Amino acid sequence: ADLRTKDKLLASMHKISSLLTRPIPLDRILTAIVRETCLVFGFTRMAVFLANPARTLLECRYIHGFNAHDSERAFRLPYRLLDQDCVETRVAHRGRALYVRDYHTDPRVTAIDLVVSRIMGRVSTVAVPLKIKRAVIGLITADKDAIPLKLGRKEIDALATFANQVSIVIENARLQEQNQHTIRQLLTLQEVSKRASTAFDRERLVQTICTGGRRLTGAAGCSLYLCEDEGGELSLAVSRGCGRDDGGRLRRTDRDPLVDWVADHGLPALVTDVTADDRCRDTATAGSRLAVPLLSEKQVAGVLSMHSPVQDAFSADDLKLLLIFADHTASLLRNVRLYGQVRTERNFGENILESSPNSILTFDRRRRVSSVNRRAEELFARPRDQLLGRTAAEAFGKAIAAIVDQAIGHGTVVSNREIAAGARSFGVTSSLLRDHRNGLLGAMVLVRDLTEEKKTDDLIRRIDRVTSLGQLSAGLAHEIRNPLASISFNVQLLAKRLVADSEAGNLIADTRTGIDRIRSLVQSMLDFARPAPPRLQRGSLAVLLRETVALMDAQLRKNRVAIRLDLPADLPEVVFDAHQVQQVVVNLLLNALQAMPGGGRIVLDGRVETGDNGSGRCLLLRCTDHGSGISADNLARIFNPFFTTKAEGTGLGLSIVHKILEQHNATVEVVSEAGSGTSFLIRFPLDQNGDDPCTGNGY
Repeated sequence: ADLRTKDKLLASMHKISSLLTRPIPLDRILTAIVRETCLVFGFTRMAVFLANPARTLLECRYIHGFNAHDSERAFRLPYRLLDQDCVETRVAHRGRALYVRDYHTDPRVTAIDLVVSRIMGRVSTVAVPLKIKRAVIGLITADKDAIPLKLGRKEIDALATFANQVSIVIENARLQEQNQHTIRQLLTLQEVSKRASTAFDRERLVQTICTGGRRLTGAAGCSLYLCEDEGGELSLAVSRGCGRDDGGRLRRTDRDPLVDWVADHGLPALVTDVTADDRCRDTATAGSRLAVPLLSEKQVAGVLSMHSPVQDAFSADDLKLLLIFADHTASLLRNVRLYGQVRTERNFGENILESSPNSILTFDRRRRVSSVNRRAEELFARPRDQLLGRTAAEAFGKAIAAIVDQAIGHGTVVSNREIAAGARSFGVTSSLLRDHRNGLLGAMVLVRDLTEEKKTDDLIRRIDRVTSLGQLSAGLAHEIRNPLASISFNVQLLAKRLVADSEAGNLIADTRTGIDRIRSLVQSMLDFARPAPPRLQRGSLAVLLRETVALMDAQLRKNRVAIRLDLPADLPEVVFDAHQVQQVVVNLLLNALQAMPGGGRIVLDGRVETGDNGSGRCLLLRCTDHGSGISADNLARIFNPFFTTKAEGTGLGLSIVHKILEQHNATVEVVSEAGSGTSFLIRFPLDQNGDDPCTGNGY
C-alpha cells in the first residue's frame, strides 16, 4: 500500500511539475493540484489558501467538495493573520504541518476552530504549508467530511513534500500571471500614451487620460483634477465612474481630501482600505484609492485619482505604472496648454490682419501669394482661393509684381508709392519677411485704396479754390459795378444827344449790349460769391422736374431734343428750395442742349438708394444726355469757377450748381466719356440726421 501511495505521489508530482514548462493560468494549476491531491491521499474536501501580505490575510483561492453555502462563506471571509488564532493561521505563522485527528479532543483546537468545524461539519483535518525558501505563501487543508482522518507520520511527511513541490508550481504561476499582467499594463501604457500624444485638443486629451488611467489600473472610477493657472487651485476637469447621483460624474465644486493631500505634498498615495485612512475621511463607500500628482517643472499641475469599490484593488506595480503615465500626461497637458496659447496668439494676430482696413498681401521667395486678408479680397474683388499660390503678376498685376520683385530680388522696399489701377489709385508699402535667423522668407505688401481719399483731397482743394475765387469775385464785382453804372448812365446821355447820327447810334447800341453782358457777368459773380440762403421746404422733386421741362419745352423743340422723364410714382418728398433747384436743373438741361447741337435725347430719372456704408437713404436724380461727352482732362475741372470750353461761356454755371447743392447738403457727381454722352448724378438726403452728404454707388 505504501508503495502504491508512493507511486501515485511521484506520478502526481510529475504531472504538476510538468506544468512549470507551460504558461497555464493559476486557476487551472490549482484545479490540477486539488485533483491530484485528492487522488493520492483520498481526501473528499480540500481548500487552497494563499497569503496576502499587504493586507495580512489568508484568502481562500480554490475549494473542492464543499456545498455552495460553505464555498461562498470561505471565499467571502478570509482569515486575519494578526488577530485570529486557528489551525490555518498557526500553520501560516509557524510553517509546519498540523494534523487534527479529532476537534473535540485535540487540546490545540481553539474556539474559532470549533465554530468552523461545526459549520463545515468536519471532525478532523490536516493543514500543510506552501513555502518558497522558508517563506509561507499559503497552505492546503483537507478532510473527509464527517469521517475521521487516519494519517501517519509518513503520510503527513509525504503530503508536506507534495506541498513543497506544489508551492513551486503555484509561485511560478503567480509570477507568470504578474509578468503577463505587467506586460499587458506596459502595452496598455504604450497604447494610451500614443493615443494621448496625438490629442492636441484639451477636452479630448483629458478624456483620453481618464480612460487610459482606468485601463492601466483596472479602476472602476477615475477623476482628473487640474490647475487652470500656474499656482492656482485644483478643479475637476473630468471624471468617469465616480459618484452616484449625477450619472457617474463629479461636480467641479466637489472637494476630495486625498486629492488635496497629494496636491499639497506632491507625493502619490496608495490606499488599500479607504475606511482605515484619515485622508479618505469623507469617503462614503468602502474600497481602495490610488492618486498620483501630475508634476510639471517641479510644480503640481494636477492630480490623477483612481477609485475601486474593492479593498486592496491596486498594487505597487499599478502605482509605478500610473506614475510613469502621470509624468507623460503632465508633459502632454503642458504642451497642449502651450499649443493653446500659441494658437490663441496666432488667432489674435490673424484677427488683427483680417480686421485691418488695408489690404495685406504676403509672398514667398518664389514671388507667389502665400496669404491675403479679407480687405484684399474686397479690394481686388477675388476670393483668396483664386489668389493663393499664384504669382504676384497673375494675382495683382505688373505694378505690384514689380514692387514684390524689388523687395525679394534686391531687398529694396517702398513706402506709400502711388500706382494706378484703371480708374483707381493705390498706395503701396512693402517690407521684407525674415525668420529668427534673419533669413529671407518673402515679402509683405500693404495696399491702401487712395481713390476716395484723392477725391476728398480734390474736393477740399476745389472748395479752397472756390472760396478764394468767391471772395475775389465779390470784390471784383463790387469794384466793377459802381463804375459800370456810371458808364451806362453816360452812354444813355450820349444816345439822347446823338439821335440824328445813325452811325453813332449803332456804336452806342453795341456799347450798351456789352455793358449788359458785363452786368450779367457781375451778377453771376455775385450769385456765385454770395448765393442767397435756400428757403427749404418739403416738396416733390418729380413735380418740380415736370414744371421745369414744361418751361423749357419750346427751347427743347427748337433744338430738336426729346426729353424722357422716368420717375416712379412713389418717389418720396425731399427738403429743398424750389427756385434754386430749378436753377440747377435748367443749367444741366442747357449744358445738355449745347452738347447736342444736332439734336438728341435727354433722360431724367430717379430712384431711392442706400449709401455704401448703410449711412442713410438718398433720392438719386440722374440727368443723362447722348452728346459729345467730356474729356478725361476736363472732367476734374468742370466745377471750377470760370472754367469753360465755350467761346461765350462764363464758366460759372456748374460752379453755381455745385454751390447750390452744397447748401442743400446734396452731392453731385459726373460720369462721362468723350463721344459717349454725360450723366450728372445728384443725391438728396432723405434722412436728415447729420451734416454729411449722402454718397452711393449710383447706377
